[in-house]
Amino acid sequence: MSYTIKDFQAQFPDDAACLAYIFAQRHPEGIICPKCQRRDAFRPVTGRRAYACNCGHQISPTAGTIFHKSPTSLKSWFFAMFLMSTGKNGVSAKEIERHVGVTYKCAWRMAHQIRQLMQQDGN
Repeated sequence: MSYTIKDFQAQFPDDAACLAYIFAQRHPEGIICPKCQRRDAFRPVTGRRAYACNCGHQISPTAGTIFHKSPTSLKSWFFAMFLMSTGKNGVSAKEIERHVGVTYKCAWRMAHQIRQLMQQDGN
């Protein structure tokens, strides 16, 4: 069974779903707040790529990733990764530009960052 574009759109309908996925991947067993020591008290912050504890402490799941400080939407990043991982012959920055709807400069940067992540160790 293959992962289709329809499956992708159902799994990642918006940036909030993408951020929740990143949070779940980075903290699979949950997270303990370093400030109040409560477990799993983090909720998404509206309008930001962050989660906040009930005590007010905030964390950013995108910190230290290719998404950190990028003004491009997470859904666009995820779609570019989907294109690059499903393409048989590779995907050019120009193709990402057309499919994702970003500038060539942004598409080139995204493709470059994703290719670096996809490289095998030692290459």
